[in-house]
Amino acid sequence: MLKKPGGTAPPATTLDGLLDRRVTLEQPKTGYRVAVDTVLLAAAVPATAGEKALDLGCGVGGAMLCLAARVPGISITGIEIDEELAQLCAGNIARNKFTERLTVVSTDVAQDIGENYSFDHVFVNPPYHDEARHDVSSHKQKRAANIEKTGELKRWIGSAVTALKPSGTLTLIHRADRCDDILALLQKDFGTVEILPILPKEGTAPKRVILRAQKGTPGDAKNLTKCYRKNFVLHQADGAYTEAAEAILRHRKALYFAAE
Repeated sequence: MLKKPGGTAPPATTLDGLLDRRVTLEQPKTGYRVAVDTVLLAAAVPATAGEKALDLGCGVGGAMLCLAARVPGISITGIEIDEELAQLCAGNIARNKFTERLTVVSTDVAQDIGENYSFDHVFVNPPYHDEARHDVSSHKQKRAANIEKTGELKRWIGSAVTALKPSGTLTLIHRADRCDDILALLQKDFGTVEILPILPKEGTAPKRVILRAQKGTPGDAKNLTKCYRKNFVLHQADGAYTEAAEAILRHRKALYFAAE
């Protein structure tokens, strides 16, 4: 259980499982909680053993832990501005016996991220609700995790650019209706980007999109190549997860970006 300074009572938390309980994590009982987006993001990172990855805004570590469970030998650093969540993340890393490969730092993603140009992969599930059009939670942590401030996404992508090696990849999950905005922000620094729409059910409009972009050079970044991939469907008509979703959410399989 997380310990708060000053002798005050710790916040209420729950102990939950991901990937059919291959991963366990402690997280706040109220406020922002790990959801399907977290697991899908981790499954989309094209990492292999021996590489280094950075999770921007890692929260309690859900995506980090899922990626580490899928890719043995990967090294992951998480950045989280909320000290309470960072402490929970550190505890979850220890709980899942990943202390040799995973670490968390409590800092702002828009500030100094440490080792510049050193990561093979950066992945991020940023705040993506518009404050003007979304019911804002009274819970501080949930509000910070969900509500995007003006210019914030640009800063997150800028931090990813700084952190990535040449030809490194950025993997990002966001609202589908923000896809064009994100592509515009990627134009300057990335050479290619794969776009994967996530559909709640077959025949419905996508609610989420995953973008996987490869960092380019100043010469080729002006010609961003966009590759649209086959829709990924989460649920069957009866509400149950599709076989493809089950493979990711329960059996720690990678999210395959199939050609259209």
